[in-house]
Formats: sequence, structure tokens, C-alpha cells
Amino acid sequence: MFNQLPTELTLSVLSFLDLSCISVLPLVCKSWKYLIDENESTVYHRLAARCGYIHSTAVVFNQLPSLYSAKSLASVTNWKSFCQRRVHISKSWVGKASSHYVSYPSSGSKVHRIKVDEKAGIIITSFRDGGLCVSDLTDNQVLWSLPKPYVKQFAHLEYGEGFLIFDRPGGDKEVWRLASDYTSTTVQSKIHPDQVNVSEEAFYGHAATYPQGHFKPWAVLKMPIATSAFRFVYPTLLVGARDHAFLWDIPSCKLTQTITPIQEPEDPSSAFAVVLSSAPPFDAAIPRLGRLGNLNYVDVDHKHVFICGVSALRVFSRATGKCILDVPSARQEFGSRKFSVLYESERQTKGAVLVNHYADGEVLDVSSSSRLRIIDEFIAVHVSSCGRHLVAMLASSRVVIIENFQSGPSSLYNRMVHIQLGLVQSRSKYLAIHNDHVAVANNNGLFIFSLSAVLEPRVNPSTSLSRSLVISRAPFFGYHLYMSNLTCLQLSDTGLYLNWDPSYLEFCHEDEDEQGRLHALFRMSATDREIRHFRTPTGDMIIMLDEGMAMAACSKHAAYFTYS
Repeated sequence: MFNQLPTELTLSVLSFLDLSCISVLPLVCKSWKYLIDENESTVYHRLAARCGYIHSTAVVFNQLPSLYSAKSLASVTNWKSFCQRRVHISKSWVGKASSHYVSYPSSGSKVHRIKVDEKAGIIITSFRDGGLCVSDLTDNQVLWSLPKPYVKQFAHLEYGEGFLIFDRPGGDKEVWRLASDYTSTTVQSKIHPDQVNVSEEAFYGHAATYPQGHFKPWAVLKMPIATSAFRFVYPTLLVGARDHAFLWDIPSCKLTQTITPIQEPEDPSSAFAVVLSSAPPFDAAIPRLGRLGNLNYVDVDHKHVFICGVSALRVFSRATGKCILDVPSARQEFGSRKFSVLYESERQTKGAVLVNHYADGEVLDVSSSSRLRIIDEFIAVHVSSCGRHLVAMLASSRVVIIENFQSGPSSLYNRMVHIQLGLVQSRSKYLAIHNDHVAVANNNGLFIFSLSAVLEPRVNPSTSLSRSLVISRAPFFGYHLYMSNLTCLQLSDTGLYLNWDPSYLEFCHEDEDEQGRLHALFRMSATDREIRHFRTPTGDMIIMLDEGMAMAACSKHAAYFTYS
């Protein structure tokens, strides 16, 4: 039938097939083989566009290095191998294809924060005892560094589009830019003399590697008041203070917007405010928003500011400066669907470092939802790449996903998902998101899941929640002592990066007894659903997080990720 159609029309039909179908067609008959062989580039070029690997067929093959890193394009020589590479990477993220561990000793020891630019081929690290290092992803060598006396201890790093930002003693923020991207458009008055001096020393100390991985000073931003958490999403740097959110445009070094107050919005009854009460129903408003408390984490995109405080997760509109969403942290359930990771897993794929575990799902009716308050706190939040969904992490190994968070109060409870990753009392450590992949580190282990897979039952209500979600886990990252010391987790297109002891990882590879111990620890965390707690005179439940450490709502230092 198809061989009677014009070639262009046949190729148009083929563009709706996936890679597995197209790879089988040449085996069907000689005419199919001839058609695909003769038009291979066109077939796979259109497939790449339909699958979203490129924006459109207007993208030519030679443009791929500007869109993907060398790691992403390994062994890619044409459109066919490009599509095959993308499929392999996607399968690796869900434990269905090979993956492996790699250590980067050149990045230094006592690592505190990590930033990765796979397109530039660099890893940037700061350290617990001070200093900053830029290493090569391929050759594992130091390319550039700043000394310990200059970069303070436990410096927080932010990075994007070639701009590197870290905090100075006193709270001001330093901005540097990749030497390869550097222009003279910066306002020279924004550059501090200390930056110039240390930049010259860094250049001469690493002249042999210039310009790869080298940075030049761009600015020192003076903060109006004492600040804490900050987050950079190009071109905007969001800096949180007690009752302010400052937004800086980094290319121009200008403070472009200030949102205040953030602790108690000026008009809690505003039509712009979607307020969730601390007990069901979710869509009921309370007379006055509670105070946000100490800031734990912030995020930003071109439309919104996201702030995690001790008592709530709050979202502000950049257009109006008003609070549009307020989610108190003292809840037992966060939405109509709840998943809990199980010990039972799929058969591990040969060559894959990830194990896929089933999740036990249940539907919760808002009318029967418990009114019990659990004193907890949001410690991290990220917005999805499409800007429509929120992924937030509570201190007690719980993740909350809010689908279409801008859609207002109607059916909000039904658009929220709650995922429990092991023991409730096990501390959460870090949250990262890249495209469709979400990674969570807690004292139970290291987990990865697909955001679209979590939302699938909502898209298709007929889908059963029983084992409908699969959560991947990296088994060798289950030692709770090391996990409790983890301070950073980063996701990229082809990898997940974290600070870890490579000698212990090698030991796990070789010692079957240690592997058995790690499996036993995870089995205990996945099967123990008991919540160890004590009750306050008001009846509220305070979870005993790890080793009997209680987290109280009134604590002044309850945040686990604060940036000074």
C-alpha cells in the first residue's frame, strides 16, 4: 500500500513512528529497506523533531554541538545515531539501559557545592574549608581555581549561561563570567579591586589551560540588607532576605525588582491569593496567612518567585508582587494521590547502576483526609522546565508535586501528589530537577523518578495507582552516615553529580557483604511505615527526625539548607 504513495507522503507518515518501529521496517521487505536507506537522514531528522530532541527540522545537524554537550553527542555521526543516543540516555535514566559510576578526584576533597556545565565540559566546586576549583569533565584535571582565603568556607555556588555567583563574607555576592564568553560590556565600577588581584593570580597560576574553565570578574553586588538563600536562573539572581525578595539582572548588574513583604503579604484576602488552610479542605481560605519563618530555599523563573520558609511554601507573581499560592507545611497529606516507595523491584538491567522499585499508590478523598497536623517544613522547591508544575521537598523524606500550580484553588487538592521515599523520620538532603527527571537525596538513599510518570494517572484517570509509578534508586548510595553528610546534588542531561567518598564506592563494588547490608537498610526503610513522634499540648505531631532530633515549628534554626 505505502509503496504506491508518493515518497514525500510516505516519509511524512513514517515521522509519526518511534525509533523501534523504524528500525524494524527495513527487515520487513526489500522495498522498505530501500526506502529508508535512501532517505535515512530525512527519516531520522523528522523523528528527532517530532520527539522533541530538536525544536524543528529547521535545525541542521551541524548545529547539534550548540544544543548538546560532547557527552550527550558521544558516538553521534548522523541523525540516526543521534536519535539512538537520545533513546539510550532516556532509557538509562529509568534503569533500562547501561550506566556507570565515575569519580572526579581533581574536583578536590571536602566538597560543599557543585555546579556542572556539560557543554563547557567543566565541574565547579566550593569547599567546606574554603576555596573554589574548576575541573575538566573529560581529562579530570584542574583548569582554574580561587584560593581558600579568598572564597569563604561553605560558599554557596550558583551558575548559568557562563555566569558564576558565590557569596562573600558579609553577604555580598560575587559574579564572574567564563573567559571564553567575556565581553567588556560590564560596568567596571561593579568590579571589586579584590577580584582583579585574585583574577590575575589565578590566570598566572593556570596559564597553561587558558581559556578553558577560566573565569573573569564581572561584579560584586552589594546587598541592601542581610540576606540568606539565593538562586540564579539566567538572567535573574533571586536573593532572599527576612521579609524581602531581591531580583537582580546579572548581565547588567542591576537590581530590577524587590518583592516585599514576604513574611505576611499585605493583602491576604486579595483575589490574587490562593490560600490553603492547615487542615482540609485544601481550597478553604483562612483569615490571615501565617508567617513564613526562616528561609530555607528559593527558586525563580521569568514569571514567579518561589520561597520555602519554615512554615510554608509560598509563590509570588513577578508581575504583581502578590502571593498567588501558600502551602503550609504542617499537613499529614498533600493531595489526592499518595505514593510510597516499596522494597520490591523490577529485575535489574544488566550494566545499569539503577534499580527500579515499585511504588504503592493510593487515592485520598479530601472529605476523609486526616485533620492531624504534622510539624514539618519545606526545605527545597523547583519549578518544572515547562513552568507549570512545582516539585517541593519536605524535611521528612516527603516530596510534594503541584500540577499546574497557576490554575487557582479549583481542584487544587486533586492536582497535588505526595511521594514518601522511605522512613518518614529520615532527613531529606537535596532536591534536583532537569527536564523530566527529578532526583532526591535523603538518609534513606538516592532516588530518581520521572515527573511525567507521576502526573500520568492524573492525565489518564483510568490508570490504576497500584504499582503505576516506578522509582529508580542507586543502591550503593544508601549508607546513611555518608548520606547525612551529602551537601549537593546536581542533574544534567547525561549525569547526576554529588559529593561522595569514591573509596567507599569502590569498596561497595567489591564487597558483597556491604552490598547485602545496604539492601537490608533500604528494605527496613521501605517497609517501616511507623511515624516516631511526640505530641504537643495542642495535639500536633512533631516527627522525631533521625537519632531523636525533633523539628519544631517554632525553631529559629530549623532550616537544613541555608546559605549565609
